[in-house]
Amino acid sequence: MLSRRSSLLTAFAAGLLVGISYPYVDIALACREPMSEACVWGKAYFALTMAVSVVLLGGIVTGVLYAVLMWRRHRQSRGDGV
Repeated sequence: MLSRRSSLLTAFAAGLLVGISYPYVDIALACREPMSEACVWGKAYFALTMAVSVVLLGGIVTGVLYAVLMWRRHRQSRGDGV
């Protein structure tokens, strides 16, 4: 049970980190030219982008990472670990 919990917490933390950091990276890339249309719209919709990114992108990353971690732990427990 502890391995499932630690895998879930690790996956959740990674998903949250990716979900929160993506909008900042997007704004940084879009605002290389501060008066560009992408920069202006990116700043205007930053709060919406943050909320959607945390839920969608963070959820996807959490799910995929949790599945990979559980698959690896299952393989190691069977003795097939690399």
